[in-house]
Amino acid sequence: MKYILSFLFTFIGLLSEAQNDILKYTLLHNKQTKNVTVTIQLDSINTRDHYLLIPRSAPGTYEITDYPSFIENIKAITTNGTTIQGQRGRGSILFFRKEANITQVSYDVNITKMEAELKGGFASSKIRENYLGLLGYSVFATIAGYEDRPIHLTLKSDVQWPIFTTLKPSTSMESEITLPVSNYAELADAQYLFGNDVQVLKVHDAEIPLYVAAYAEGEINLEEIGRRGLLSLQGLSNYFGYIPMPHYTMCYEFLKPYSEEHTYGFLMEHMNSMTASATMASAITTYDPKANIFSMVHHMGHSWIPLRSYGKGYRPFDWGSAPIIETIWLNEGFIWYVSSIVTNSPKTIDLFEQIIEHAPIYIKEKSLKELSQLGSSQYSGDFNIGRNLFSRGALMAYEMDVEIKKATNNEKTFKDALIGLLNWTKENVRAFEYHEIETILSSSTGVDLSEIWLKWQNQ
Repeated sequence: MKYILSFLFTFIGLLSEAQNDILKYTLLHNKQTKNVTVTIQLDSINTRDHYLLIPRSAPGTYEITDYPSFIENIKAITTNGTTIQGQRGRGSILFFRKEANITQVSYDVNITKMEAELKGGFASSKIRENYLGLLGYSVFATIAGYEDRPIHLTLKSDVQWPIFTTLKPSTSMESEITLPVSNYAELADAQYLFGNDVQVLKVHDAEIPLYVAAYAEGEINLEEIGRRGLLSLQGLSNYFGYIPMPHYTMCYEFLKPYSEEHTYGFLMEHMNSMTASATMASAITTYDPKANIFSMVHHMGHSWIPLRSYGKGYRPFDWGSAPIIETIWLNEGFIWYVSSIVTNSPKTIDLFEQIIEHAPIYIKEKSLKELSQLGSSQYSGDFNIGRNLFSRGALMAYEMDVEIKKATNNEKTFKDALIGLLNWTKENVRAFEYHEIETILSSSTGVDLSEIWLKWQNQ
């Protein structure tokens, strides 16, 4: 009996310890201040040994964004119930000067200031009279070293606004949502939409639950967005032979420009969703059987690569900076090529060649790896870099596809090379090293691709 009791007490102790490992995040929308307040409850930690970190970059953004500058009113509750004030440090760091043991941290995020100062529409969260659209990495901080801990998340609105999140999409929107989140990366990658003007549609006949979640400052057609999304998902499913996402959401904003200096049109990919921030001039309002879905396919395609098969630097992600990534040409170019196949757009090959031919000298003189390193923080800031990265990667994929088909009498294609990358990542559960890429591509197809690989590395 004593052994049973001993085991029972040990099990209870382990269970209690496991429960204490969970971080409790609460995000509160405050309509009056137009801010959001984030509260993190945790085990007692010492401010001397720990600090908060708010991202300045995220997977796929390829730029440094000063999200920490929009954090205000940082404070913590100590174990004896007193409040201490925090402040912003250098870079991504938020810290407390006074040493104390704390069990709760909170801060406000000034969304109005964020949108005013971030000129790229894709980079900013936004707030309107009846709408709040949040990018997870723009508002949620993490405690350095705690990124892998499970999270218990609560989303609230002080005026009972309905809430939608890509973590658990649904047409039934509640004014308070509570749900488990695996870790900080999942929390930061998601989108959170509040407000009476949020429109949600579940698309019928999709292989997985497929949603459109949108806000528009004018007329839009959710059914048409959904139809195009369904075509994109079906095309990618047919190409890869499977769908890795448990569900997928297309988040759209159609806005009146904030100012003449603000730009719109870039999209962002996420594990199980995509975000598009456009102007009302680009609003989707009517059925169009010839609609261009190239960009939609491209960003949805990222849910295969690089979000589920990636090079060093992409994951695990360094949230405090824009990490140096050597494989942006693969991330973007390979999926641009796939998109040209899925949408039956062979003329895009000519476009990629023209982009490379007319590139400025400072682009042409850089190797593929060097250009990717430069693009790690300047991909869209200088889109000469971004355009040439995806063009080089797409043309490499095209040449490999031609060689694979020729060598195998059309029994294999570039798709087999991509499936090889995806399977390799699933089996090895890590990022591939640069020197491993060609070997994976060649062995997956049974075709020696080293000559094409070297050609594009040295170009």
